[in-house]
Amino acid sequence: MTYTFDPALTTEKDFVRFHIGDTSSEGHYLEDETIQALLLSSTMEEVVIQSIRYVLTQLSQPNFTQDWLSVDLKTAREGFEKLLKEKAKELGVSTGATATSSISLPRRADSYEEADRVVDGAP
Repeated sequence: MTYTFDPALTTEKDFVRFHIGDTSSEGHYLEDETIQALLLSSTMEEVVIQSIRYVLTQLSQPNFTQDWLSVDLKTAREGFEKLLKEKAKELGVSTGATATSSISLPRRADSYEEADRVVDGAP
């Protein structure tokens, strides 16, 4: 597997790496081949979002402590979750479906209720 990055952003792969911050060969998250495979079936913008989601899966390991070593990935995850929202907005790409709903419950016309009751999160 290989890792390359050209700061001149000469390829789609470099564009993706730039936007997800995966620009150092030390500790990179995605191999060139993985990005290229994603680019075959999606736009660059969509691959940026897919790549950030992948990084989030890698950062979703449990925290652990052993002897002097302590690993807590919470801050990194929070940063990438924020990046996901920012890039989705910036690049105009959906991060996936989110469903919310509400229903209005009927009320009697002769009741003293001021407005319709609304229940959020109803299926």
